[in-house]
Amino acid sequence: MATLSDLTSSDGIDAALALPGLLLLDVYTQDCVICRRLEPMVAAVAASSSGAVRARKLDAARHVEFAARHAIRGVPTVLLFRDGRLIDRRAGFATAGALRGWIAAQARQ
Repeated sequence: MATLSDLTSSDGIDAALALPGLLLLDVYTQDCVICRRLEPMVAAVAASSSGAVRARKLDAARHVEFAARHAIRGVPTVLLFRDGRLIDRRAGFATAGALRGWIAAQARQ
Protein backbone atom coordinates (compact mmCIF):
# COMPACT_ATOMS: atom_id res chain seq x y z
CA MET A 1 0.00 0.00 0.00
CA ALA A 2 1.41 3.39 -1.02
CA THR A 3 1.92 6.06 1.58
CA LEU A 4 2.48 9.80 1.39
CA SER A 5 5.36 11.88 2.71
CA ASP A 6 4.31 13.82 5.78
CA LEU A 7 5.02 17.56 5.85
CA THR A 8 6.40 18.02 9.34
CA SER A 9 7.65 21.61 9.40
CA SER A 10 6.59 25.05 8.23
CA ASP A 11 9.61 25.11 5.93
CA GLY A 12 8.54 21.79 4.41
CA ILE A 13 5.03 23.10 3.83
CA ASP A 14 6.37 26.29 2.23
CA ALA A 15 8.75 24.27 0.02
CA ALA A 16 5.97 21.95 -1.16
CA LEU A 17 3.71 24.90 -1.99
CA ALA A 18 6.50 26.76 -3.78
CA LEU A 19 6.93 24.06 -6.43
CA PRO A 20 5.08 24.58 -9.73
CA GLY A 21 2.24 22.30 -10.79
CA LEU A 22 -0.52 20.48 -8.95
CA LEU A 23 -0.24 19.45 -5.31
CA LEU A 24 -2.77 17.29 -3.49
CA LEU A 25 -2.47 17.90 0.23
CA ASP A 26 -4.16 15.24 2.36
CA VAL A 27 -5.01 16.92 5.68
CA TYR A 28 -5.54 14.31 8.40
CA THR A 29 -5.21 13.54 12.11
CA GLN A 30 -3.59 10.48 13.69
CA ASP A 31 -6.83 9.16 15.19
CA CYS A 32 -8.95 9.50 12.03
CA VAL A 33 -9.84 6.07 10.63
CA ILE A 34 -11.27 7.44 7.37
CA CYS A 35 -8.04 9.42 6.88
CA ARG A 36 -6.06 6.17 6.90
CA ARG A 37 -8.35 4.79 4.18
CA LEU A 38 -8.04 7.94 2.07
CA GLU A 39 -4.23 8.11 2.07
CA PRO A 40 -3.68 5.20 -0.37
CA MET A 41 -6.28 6.72 -2.72
CA VAL A 42 -4.41 10.03 -2.80
CA ALA A 43 -1.09 8.20 -3.22
CA ALA A 44 -2.50 6.15 -6.11
CA VAL A 45 -3.64 9.30 -7.91
CA ALA A 46 -0.16 10.81 -7.64
CA ALA A 47 1.56 7.56 -8.65
CA SER A 48 -0.58 7.17 -11.76
CA SER A 49 -0.24 10.80 -12.89
CA SER A 50 3.23 10.45 -14.46
CA GLY A 51 4.47 13.32 -12.32
CA ALA A 52 1.64 15.73 -13.16
CA VAL A 53 0.29 15.60 -9.60
CA ARG A 54 2.37 15.60 -6.43
CA ALA A 55 0.84 14.47 -3.14
CA ARG A 56 1.78 15.01 0.49
CA LYS A 57 -0.01 14.73 3.82
CA LEU A 58 -0.26 17.13 6.74
CA ASP A 59 -1.37 16.45 10.31
CA ALA A 60 -3.95 19.13 11.18
CA ALA A 61 -3.42 18.61 14.91
CA ARG A 62 0.30 19.38 14.60
CA HIS A 63 -0.17 22.30 12.20
CA VAL A 64 -3.09 24.17 13.75
CA GLU A 65 -2.16 27.52 12.19
CA PHE A 66 -2.11 26.04 8.68
CA ALA A 67 -5.44 24.31 9.31
CA ALA A 68 -6.99 27.55 10.58
CA ARG A 69 -5.57 29.61 7.69
CA HIS A 70 -7.08 27.14 5.19
CA ALA A 71 -10.40 26.79 7.06
CA ILE A 72 -10.08 23.05 7.71
CA ARG A 73 -13.35 22.20 9.45
CA GLY A 74 -12.94 18.42 9.56
CA VAL A 75 -10.75 15.59 8.43
CA PRO A 76 -10.02 14.15 6.04
CA THR A 77 -9.83 17.17 3.76
CA VAL A 78 -7.89 17.18 0.51
CA LEU A 79 -6.63 20.55 -0.68
CA LEU A 80 -5.73 21.03 -4.34
CA PHE A 81 -3.07 23.63 -5.08
CA ARG A 82 -1.88 24.82 -8.48
CA ASP A 83 1.45 26.66 -8.47
CA GLY A 84 1.12 27.25 -4.73
CA ARG A 85 -2.40 28.68 -4.90
CA LEU A 86 -5.38 26.85 -3.40
CA ILE A 87 -7.84 26.12 -6.19
CA ASP A 88 -10.27 23.71 -4.52
CA ARG A 89 -10.91 21.43 -1.57
CA ARG A 90 -12.75 18.20 -0.94
CA ALA A 91 -13.85 16.85 2.44
CA GLY A 92 -14.45 13.22 3.35
CA PHE A 93 -13.49 9.95 1.74
CA ALA A 94 -13.15 9.59 -2.04
CA THR A 95 -11.94 6.79 -4.26
CA ALA A 96 -8.90 7.25 -6.49
CA GLY A 97 -11.23 7.45 -9.50
CA ALA A 98 -13.34 10.16 -7.91
CA LEU A 99 -10.21 12.12 -7.02
CA ARG A 100 -8.90 11.82 -10.59
CA GLY A 101 -12.21 13.14 -11.96
CA TRP A 102 -12.20 16.02 -9.49
CA ILE A 103 -8.62 16.97 -10.39
CA ALA A 104 -9.34 16.74 -14.12
CA ALA A 105 -12.33 19.07 -13.74
CA GLN A 106 -10.25 21.58 -11.78
CA ALA A 107 -7.34 21.39 -14.24
CA ARG A 108 -9.64 22.42 -17.09
CA GLN A 109 -10.64 25.64 -15.30
